[in-house]
Amino acid sequence: MTIFYILLLVFSLFLTGFGWSKKLRKLNAPFSWLFIYIFSVFIGFRSKFSGVDTKAYYKYYNDLKERVVPDFVFEPGFTFFTQLMTTTISVEVYIFTLSFLQLLFIYLSAKLLNIDNKLIAVISFLAFIPGLDMLTNGLRGGVALNIGTTLLVVSVINKNRLAILNFIPAFIHASYVIVAITSLFTKIFANLKMNLFILSCSLCLFILWLFINPLSLMSVFDDTSNQVSYTGRLVRYLIIEKELMSFAVKLYFIILSLSFSFFYFFTLRYNKTSREDDILTRIAFITLSIQFIYALFSFSQYSYRFMFLAFPLQILMFSYIMDKYYSGMIRSLIVILICSLGIITTYSTQSFSSFNLLNL
Repeated sequence: MTIFYILLLVFSLFLTGFGWSKKLRKLNAPFSWLFIYIFSVFIGFRSKFSGVDTKAYYKYYNDLKERVVPDFVFEPGFTFFTQLMTTTISVEVYIFTLSFLQLLFIYLSAKLLNIDNKLIAVISFLAFIPGLDMLTNGLRGGVALNIGTTLLVVSVINKNRLAILNFIPAFIHASYVIVAITSLFTKIFANLKMNLFILSCSLCLFILWLFINPLSLMSVFDDTSNQVSYTGRLVRYLIIEKELMSFAVKLYFIILSLSFSFFYFFTLRYNKTSREDDILTRIAFITLSIQFIYALFSFSQYSYRFMFLAFPLQILMFSYIMDKYYSGMIRSLIVILICSLGIITTYSTQSFSSFNLLNL
């Protein structure tokens, strides 16, 4: 099944790369829906023992169904959703639904932005480790982030008038509050100079934390880290001695995040029309602001979770730029090359090889 899944992903990538051709343009929406369903089936109906958190979601569903107090305390929105699912569907369909919703909302976000080749957003999301992780281990966060991305697009299109809607996904995963608060400043601060300033600050922070050992900060935060307060818990969360990421993995996430940002600024230089695109400017501002927060905490072993906050919006920004500001064979080659690199790095990992896909 693993080989078939990867071959299908590669096939869908080639369809994506040439999805702007006149022959395939009319089939873009049907192909998008088809692949959303197929990949959701492969990933959603995986083995209970695949990945890190799948078994925990199974247990959470079964506990709520049997009216047992779960071991995990999740946000009220996610708890309500799970309770609703327990009355109508099985646990296997529940896991499938959590995967399906993410790809569906990525597609809906692309549709709201009038992206002609909507398949690019779906396949790009699947091509990189953060997308795969949201579909497998970080299901709760993935659902919140992808629903949130759609709401962000709605607020961006409406010049930030509906920004209050961006707080809704926080009821599914509390970390989304960071994204929601960031979106409130879009109307005032979103412009090209500010976007460049934010990227510059982020780059400085990334470089700084690559050369400074965060454990050296422990002595400064000794008193705070021993407190029982939320601040103390946050400090203990951010500064831990346990190594969750090797230096190579940490560098991978930083390079991946910065690459999407650099591609945005390269496009501004390459295509003057893109500089006048207010929608793109606002999307970039939110993305870069979240990236700045990621850079601020990039010393932490949990920093990748901050990178994940920006990832769906980065994918959408990349898809929007490719759709609106590139054309011809160059566009096809860029899409195929970038997503191929993502597939190679994502699907050669040990975490993916441990998955037993489509285990019905």
